[in-house]
Amino acid sequence: MIDTNDTKFPEEEIDSEKEVVQEAQRDESAEWQEKAEQFENKYLRVLADYQNLEKRRIEERIGLLQSANRDLLLKFLPILDTLVLAQQHEENKTLGVLAGQFQDTIKAEGITSIKALGEKFDPTVMEVIATQEGKEGIVIQEVRAGYLLHDRLLRPAGVIVGSGQKKEGK
Repeated sequence: MIDTNDTKFPEEEIDSEKEVVQEAQRDESAEWQEKAEQFENKYLRVLADYQNLEKRRIEERIGLLQSANRDLLLKFLPILDTLVLAQQHEENKTLGVLAGQFQDTIKAEGITSIKALGEKFDPTVMEVIATQEGKEGIVIQEVRAGYLLHDRLLRPAGVIVGSGQKKEGK
């Protein structure tokens, strides 16, 4: 008697070989899929790095331009101080117009003045020139105007601050 368990019919052999081939193809396909995913991840990382580099380069350019403007604007502030002081001491409409134009121009460049008079002393944007009798820690007088350039300190305000002491005899 022939043992049919040990012998394979040609159809069974073909099916078995087909399964082996299909399994190999699945393994190869999975391997290629994994490699494709690795390349895609590398591509995405490189793209993100490039985009970050571009952003940093743009920020550096802006910073460089702002720094150059900062130096130039710092040179003009004493002229503005003189114009404002002259306007305060003399009722001259021309000086007022000129000071106003100057202030409008620097405002357009991103400069804003620091409000100091009557405010609590802030060492991050103010510099104490002197102290006088008055409410402690409150700015009594602004000696020199302070300015910010794009929300960064350009020049601190020179101020006189109240000491909290009163003159004797009062």
